[in-house]
This record gives sequence, structure tokens and C-alpha cells, in this order.
Amino acid sequence: MDAHCEVAVIGAGPAGCAAAIALRRAGIGSVQLLEAGDGQRPRFAESLPPDTGLVLAELGLREAFAALRCDPCVGSASSWGAEALGYNDFLFNPHGPGWHIERRRFDAFLREQAVAQGARLRMGCAFESVQAGAGGLHLQLRSPGRRAEVLHARFVIDATGQAARVARALGAQRLVHDRLVCLAALLPLAPDNHLGQRSLLEAVDHGWWYAARIAPDEALVVVATDPDLLRARGLQAPDAWHRQLLQTRHIAAAIGRPAPAPARLTVRQARSARLDRCGGPRWLAVGDAASAFDPLSSQGVHKALVDGLRAAGHAYRSLAGAGERALAEHAQALEDRFADFLRIRAHFYAQEPRWPDAPFWQRRQPRPATAPGATAPRHPREIPA
Repeated sequence: MDAHCEVAVIGAGPAGCAAAIALRRAGIGSVQLLEAGDGQRPRFAESLPPDTGLVLAELGLREAFAALRCDPCVGSASSWGAEALGYNDFLFNPHGPGWHIERRRFDAFLREQAVAQGARLRMGCAFESVQAGAGGLHLQLRSPGRRAEVLHARFVIDATGQAARVARALGAQRLVHDRLVCLAALLPLAPDNHLGQRSLLEAVDHGWWYAARIAPDEALVVVATDPDLLRARGLQAPDAWHRQLLQTRHIAAAIGRPAPAPARLTVRQARSARLDRCGGPRWLAVGDAASAFDPLSSQGVHKALVDGLRAAGHAYRSLAGAGERALAEHAQALEDRFADFLRIRAHFYAQEPRWPDAPFWQRRQPRPATAPGATAPRHPREIPA
């Protein structure tokens, strides 16, 4: 591994790979893409909105992505605010349908494309610490069975997800708006299923359920709730999770004849959170490292790709001498977008009035206005993680 590089990207998920691809396409000569894992960690399947195609085109990936032949997503159906289903279809979207993707396959595709563009990928290489130095940052890294190594980078992009390892090592603090957690399983679809090519969302008293077909005979099914409600209902146990699933009206019916309980569940934090600062001298945070959205927004992968693409431009400008201005623009764009997300999130949760006394929904209702003369923080729900 080179001891020096122009840009080190820590984290090879969608945000990191998009940044590495865009940096190489912009002419940055030495880009190191470092990933602590081996690419085999269980991942949720996801749905991409139609305008993700525009981002993939800007990254030069449209034709290669089309070759993956991902199943189309023609829209969504939801029981939210009422028992009956409402529909949001992509029929008239000028960019066509979206896609259902299997995340491990999609992430592997992005890594391959980053390497094809000339980024140097290293799997199983964990970030340990960082120090500022003359002309950049010094990263201490470790791989299994090897000594700690130091990589000197003129610029660093933190794409380590909600852990935000580099940013937090440099003093940034994570501010959390909720404690949402998701528990997911892959379930076989019965021959009589009617899930179709839409994703399906159903609100319940303890949160909401989501289902999407990811193969002709298999679906991803997820429940989103709060940790205390999860424990109270024992949802971490596959049998209890399955019993709650069977009590849903629309999702259980869409899957068809009840399948047996899954052997295991995948648990992921899904907090709405942001960093108090998403960059500094010679570094930027992107994707979930900078800000994480409630999965209700369906923006996870799309947002990560956009973040990586834009961060590459800011890093390029910083290396060209516009460091402070590039950082300020990056920070302002992310802050504005997170504020927009919070407004939209509050609006959507307010549309579900059926369980006004249930803790999950009470926690997501707007707080009373601040009394005259009192001073309220800008984001009153933010708590340091």
C-alpha cells in the first residue's frame, strides 16, 4: 500500500465508492478506498427512486448498472393514516420506474466500478486514529495479522456510516433525534402472494412495517420501532417478530400463506442524526457519517450517492486551494438538507393519528411552541450520541 495519497476515502459503501469514482473521473491521481469489512456483512435490500438513475449517469455508471438487471420498483403502497392502502406510483415519472436492489450485490458493483476507474481498493483495512500533519492528515490503519500502518493523505473523506469514525476522532459530535431501530428478515413468498413490484408500508401502534420483493420468490420484511418497545414486545426473538408480522393487515396478506418464523433477524440502528460539524481542515464526512435519515424517507442509498458525488467536487476544490470555501459550502448544503428532512419527516409522522397515546407516535409529534421570552435550541430534540 502506498504511504502517501492525494485522497483517502474511509468506507467503501455507496457514499465512499461514489466519492472515489467521481474523484478519479475528475483527474485526482491517487485515490485510496479503504474498507474495514470483507463485504460479506448482511445488508438490507432497498428500493431506489427513479431519479437515482440521474446520479448513476453522472458517475458514468448508467449502462453498467442496467446490466445488473435489478427488478423494477413501480411505486409504493401504504396504510398510513388510514386502514385502506394509498398508492404512489412511478407511472408518470419522467425518469421511469425505480429499482429493488440487493445491497451486498449493489455495493460489490460499486467497488468494482471504483477499481475500474483507478481507485485503489483495500478490504479488511480498519481505521484506528488520525493526526493532523504538514500538508494533510496521517491515518493509522490496521489489517488482520499485520502491523499498524500510516497513510499520509492530503485529504480524507469519512464514509464510515453512522459510526463517523474519522469525524469523531477529529472532535465532531453526533446529535441524535430519535432511537429508531429496524429488525429485518428475508421471507419466502407463497405462491398466492400479491406483493407485486411495489414496496408496501403499514403503520402499527408500535411503529411501522415494510415489505418489498427482492426475488421472484423472496421478500425483505422489516419492522421499525424504538428500542424500549422492541424489548417490551420481545421483537428481537424471531418467533415474537413473526407473530407481530402475522397481526398486520396488509403485509401479512401480501406475502401470502404464512411462512415459518425466520431463523434469524438482522438488526440495524436507523436513527435520524447528524454531526455538529461535517468537515474541517483537509476532511469531509459524507453519507450517513454526516447525516442519517429515517428510512421512511427512502433516501438512504440515493442520498449516499449524491453525497459522495458532491463531496468529490468539494475535495477537488480544496486540493486546488479553495479549502475553507469548499468546506463551508459542503457544510451549508448538508445542514439545509437535514433541516428540510426534519420538516418533511415531521409532516409525514403527523399524518398518522390512529394511536395518539402510543409512545412511538407521541415521540414523533411536534413539541408545543416555546413560551414567549424563552429561548429554544434550533433542534430541540437533538441529543449527543
